[in-house]
Amino acid sequence: MNKIPVVLISGFLGSGKTTLLLRLLEYAAKRQWRTAVLMNEMGEQDVDGDTVSGEIPDLPIEKLLDGCICCTRRDELGQALQTLLDQKPDLIFIETTGVANPEQILEDLQDPSLADRISIQRKIALADCRKFLEYNSFFASSRELVRTLRGQISFADMIILNKAGDCDDKQINKVTTSIRKINTTASLSVTDYSRLDDENEVFSTLQLQPQLEPSNDPSHSFPTSQWKPGDLADLTQDQPLTNDHSKHAHHQPERSANDHSSHLHGEESGHSSTSFTGMDTLTLSAPSPFPLQLSAIETFLAALGSSLIRAKGYIHLSTGPSLVQWAGSELECKPSTLQLQRGYLTLIGHRLDKKRMVQEWEGLLSGVVQ
Repeated sequence: MNKIPVVLISGFLGSGKTTLLLRLLEYAAKRQWRTAVLMNEMGEQDVDGDTVSGEIPDLPIEKLLDGCICCTRRDELGQALQTLLDQKPDLIFIETTGVANPEQILEDLQDPSLADRISIQRKIALADCRKFLEYNSFFASSRELVRTLRGQISFADMIILNKAGDCDDKQINKVTTSIRKINTTASLSVTDYSRLDDENEVFSTLQLQPQLEPSNDPSHSFPTSQWKPGDLADLTQDQPLTNDHSKHAHHQPERSANDHSSHLHGEESGHSSTSFTGMDTLTLSAPSPFPLQLSAIETFLAALGSSLIRAKGYIHLSTGPSLVQWAGSELECKPSTLQLQRGYLTLIGHRLDKKRMVQEWEGLLSGVVQ
């Protein structure tokens, strides 16, 4: 049996994984390779998966939400991959959460039920050049989290030092030196917006041939052109393109009250969960229409302090539905065609003060109502 090549993409929160995935999918589409994707989100809402589904509606994609495939969603990894493999792709991409331990994932992929069907051909790790040293220092007190951050680098055979456009040569050299202390053998590319000089570097070991003619094999359920090449705009991270948050979502099994990894429910306006690394998520709700000002959201996020690492979600702003993202203490906003019935914002950080965050968010919403 020919094994399906798998490309594993990891990297800390906000490092540019989804932007890279979209670029690699575009490259594969130009060669008419049949691709499939498994995406994992820590939060209960699927921002990144909807981005990819919106760009490529016919793409086979499995989404594992509200947990990490190296811990709380671990038992579902094999089932999700089997579902994709049954569709006979030429290539599978796996995008992990920002706090996933890729070594644990690699171990799980050696399960006999998968080992005969897949081959891990490329292990990519992204690092945010602006924040890499800061994160390693900030999380020094968390042994598990530091191990995860360094593990993402050490496991890789290809490292992408991303978001370097805002860094001077001194900063780039410091980060490169730090990375090389962890991994001396992987290729290392310095870039911005997840652009690569040559995407073929990712695929060179896969031994895939360009499909110059459409396949007539009816067993292939993929369109011959999943995506028109050139559709990808310059993305800083994500694009809001669909309003179906449940499409393709992998069903989560019920968990018992004794399962310590179970989803923790917060107050009515927010739901939260905690990963094994001590990273927390909290999803805040904003029923529409709630014409919030972007400046008010920026003030709210900035006031949460350094414990907040990442925030993303769809919010109905005064200018209309928008994709709002916070990474590296910077806020980005992009208009969306999403018809929001209920907006949301997922916060990801280290030991979040969830009670205070919920109270302050409710105060922000009540101010809008008044």
